Amino acid sequence: MRNILVSAISFVNHSKVGSEIYTTFAKRLVNDVLTKTPYDVQITTNSYESFNDVNNNERVLIVENNLETHKTHVGAFNQLLKFSSIKNIDKKYDWVLYLDCDAGFTEPLNVDLLESKMDYWESMGYDMVALRTDASYDHAEKEYLESVQRNDGNKKLFDDKFRFYGIRPEWRGSKLPSEHIFLVKNNDKLEVMSEEFEKFCYVFEGQDPSNIITFDMEAFEIGVSAFLSGYNMGEMGWTNQNEILKVGFNYNNWEKVKI
Repeated sequence: MRNILVSAISFVNHSKVGSEIYTTFAKRLVNDVLTKTPYDVQITTNSYESFNDVNNNERVLIVENNLETHKTHVGAFNQLLKFSSIKNIDKKYDWVLYLDCDAGFTEPLNVDLLESKMDYWESMGYDMVALRTDASYDHAEKEYLESVQRNDGNKKLFDDKFRFYGIRPEWRGSKLPSEHIFLVKNNDKLEVMSEEFEKFCYVFEGQDPSNIITFDMEAFEIGVSAFLSGYNMGEMGWTNQNEILKVGFNYNNWEKVKI
């Protein structure tokens, strides 16, 4: 059986009242991992004490990151802090399953079924799988250039990324998957990916607070970072996410809030 680490972030944005709710969601995710999977779970947070009630289990890793060099808030919440979920991962783990902290496991996971699916992915040469991998840098660049030429105010999904970063030919070939979930092999490429992702985070945080150009769709940075590190990304598939991985988006956000 592959040793998989489920990893998420739970940073409290102290400039937004009520953002502590994300620690509640993350603790529900911890409980899901412990009760519905055989895997370990890691939560990286700047609110370490909030996890005292779940931090006494050997399968739970609470990583304290007080963000001495990063910000929780750039326009909206700093989603690029997700780089910390794949940074400095213990080599004892074969794969890392990244999830947003308000995701959850809808029912117990069938490990044999997942192992079979992962055998297939590896046989195809994939060392990373994610959703919506048909989205690509190349297509997004084409859409951006067409929208600039039209100048009709009809922005496409990733136009703000190109306004911010410019056209970068060396990023062509990148897939731009969903930012909510990805499963990535813990090989030599993972630390490179985390480093490239963190570089994006530093640039992102340097925006003029009075003129925020981009603040969401971190699928862009995830995808380019994976490409630059050399991962061969395959399609996870919505059916596999639902029926094999048993992951439900916003599943542990019982309050149905978005801070």
